[in-house]
Amino acid sequence: MKPKITLFATAIRPECWMDFYGSIGTNDTPFEVIFVGPNEPHFKLPFNFKYIKSNVKPAQCAEIACRHAIGDLVMNVSDDCEFRTEHPLDNLYETYIGYNNEKLILSCRYMQNGIDRSETDHFLFCIDTASPVMPMHSLMSRKLYQEIGGIDRDFIAVFWDLDIAMRVYVFGGTVILSDVYSDEIKGKKADSDLCVEYGGIDRWFLEYLWTYNGKVHFNRSKIVEPFSDYRIIEETQGPRGRW
Repeated sequence: MKPKITLFATAIRPECWMDFYGSIGTNDTPFEVIFVGPNEPHFKLPFNFKYIKSNVKPAQCAEIACRHAIGDLVMNVSDDCEFRTEHPLDNLYETYIGYNNEKLILSCRYMQNGIDRSETDHFLFCIDTASPVMPMHSLMSRKLYQEIGGIDRDFIAVFWDLDIAMRVYVFGGTVILSDVYSDEIKGKKADSDLCVEYGGIDRWFLEYLWTYNGKVHFNRSKIVEPFSDYRIIEETQGPRGRW
């Protein structure tokens, strides 16, 4: 049966993958998982869990994963996250279909190490509830993702999903929080925290695109530069960090 949802991620922590997969639990909604990254697993993956080895930068790994998706809906996740709501994909799919809005991003509610942070961390500027609502591990139409151009190649690792959310707003869409919780488990492998390593660089770029004098605007400062298909798995495109 063709998957309705493709969950995709940059993959650098194989020791976390089966905890993530196990947290999905039982769902009637068919799905697939696609992870792309440098560290391959030394164990057998489930039939609907695909791994693609690549040493390109993390944002590009996520784009590769999404380009291999066959689900009508795509959902970016982290390989160190776990769902904290039963039947999460059924809940997300039913909620998404209920809105009947192809320009919708449906977000999980964010937890970190078991602490609910959805009241403060779902905004472009955390705690500033007047700034746009931002997603965390979000479900959207693959067609919409493609129409807005996917991930901008100038991101190295993180915050590209917030850029996509802002572009969806400009496209006439919206971001809505679901009742499904996704828990980001920090500390399982401290040397692979991309937010610590590249958060400052990618956050600066995000704010360069969407803010002026500390205020949000909806006129992107530069056009989107999508990744090229040419040698996308073999060669990093755009700023690369240590990749």
